[in-house]
Amino acid sequence: MQIHKVIKPEFVKKFACVGPECLISCCQGWKISIDKKTHHAYLNAEQPEIAALAKESLLRVRKGKSNYSMIKLDEQGQCPFIDENKLCLVHRELGEKALSVTCSTYPRSKIRYADETRHLMTLSCPEVARLVLFDANSMLVHEQDELLAKAKINLIGQRQPVNQIHQVVHLFAWHLLQAPSVNVEQNLMALAHFMVYLQRIEFDLHRHFAQAEQLHQQLLNDLAHGANLIHRPSATDSVGLKVRALSVLGSLIARNSARDGIIGEAHRQMATYLDVAESPDLQVLADKFAALDKQWQLVCQDSCLSAPHVLRNLLTYKIYHSHFPGVDYSKAMRQVYRLILDYFYIKHLLSVKSLEEVPDEKAVLKIVASLAEHTLHSSTIDRRMEKAIDMINAGDDLSCLLLIG
Repeated sequence: MQIHKVIKPEFVKKFACVGPECLISCCQGWKISIDKKTHHAYLNAEQPEIAALAKESLLRVRKGKSNYSMIKLDEQGQCPFIDENKLCLVHRELGEKALSVTCSTYPRSKIRYADETRHLMTLSCPEVARLVLFDANSMLVHEQDELLAKAKINLIGQRQPVNQIHQVVHLFAWHLLQAPSVNVEQNLMALAHFMVYLQRIEFDLHRHFAQAEQLHQQLLNDLAHGANLIHRPSATDSVGLKVRALSVLGSLIARNSARDGIIGEAHRQMATYLDVAESPDLQVLADKFAALDKQWQLVCQDSCLSAPHVLRNLLTYKIYHSHFPGVDYSKAMRQVYRLILDYFYIKHLLSVKSLEEVPDEKAVLKIVASLAEHTLHSSTIDRRMEKAIDMINAGDDLSCLLLIG
């Protein structure tokens, strides 16, 4: 027998599909894989409507049992099994157990280690995003021990037990992002400072734990007392990096959104606002970014983002979902870079939109979910983000610090 830990954040426990009330449906725009068992069950369904739709809309791809066929979307890009009330015909007529593996599990997933299972949900679902951002307790983590026979935990593809240093670094990062502060940009900078230190000692916490703990406590004290951890360079130093980051993210994300066009629309507003081609002067661009920074401060004070837990929960979710810092410590700063890039892009898209009207909860959730569609809901995202960062950082991963503040 062996003790196996099961980890579920509060938002995972609370989630329930809102069906037709969803802001961006998972039944629209996406390729929906159907497993072999479900494929044949739909074709042979006793309900004539479902069987007829299956014969017309299930396209065989035969890439294994889990990806046996794919649903052909209708002219509006929607799943043909959706009825006039935006409800699933299969769920209505055959029950939840008849749903395919894809449809019954999304937006849920798990990471299995030999000693623990971590339950995840992706922000590409707007209802998950709503729970994460706007529920103050969403990132409370529940742990439960299960007693399992050793034979049951030898799962195909399971990962090795989480080592102690990984666990400690994860907790250090968690506390730095959740700590009360003037604003979350200070939390991001505190995390970056701490990770730079860990890189310098090559993550050797066995020899340097006392010093690391001392630095961690100092950063927490600085955050609590309103210290400014952000070194602001001259107004024009970071302009080129910010323009490059927006350009690369636009190519990676804004040009291709299968479900909703809100990021593409906001990115076009950003391009019009900056007008780099017509106004390449660095000081002019620096002034425009400064104006967006002030706009962001107003948004954080006077909109649905004003509660202190909203943005902190978003950042904490990201390190939970990625199980920061990852197994390869040499890429830890890349993980920080991705976290900062996500925040940077959300901040600037919402800031430029707020020049016309204050973004409401609906707009925030659509932008967060649409961004996650590309950064959390893609099997190729790690490779593409590595390439994107290489295009942005000019060979220096510490350049991400210039994107904060």
